Amino acid sequence: MSDFTKSLNLSPLARRIFAHLERTGSISAREAMADYGITSATLSRRICEMEGAGIEISRERRIHPMTGRRYTRYALASRKAA
Repeated sequence: MSDFTKSLNLSPLARRIFAHLERTGSISAREAMADYGITSATLSRRICEMEGAGIEISRERRIHPMTGRRYTRYALASRKAA
């Protein structure tokens, strides 16, 4: 975890999600559940927490190609969702 990440006034889970975004570029609720065991509502709250700390997050609405279900992919605003 970088010094910048440690300096943010974020909960431990929000820091982990921020580090994930720095490493991989983006995250979806499905990935958050698989990687961190959290629900989409918890992910959304942590994203809002990061935005409250001044981190710009972009949201991209997508449709899963196999299921047709809609979902949101979150990314740091300085990086495009992959």
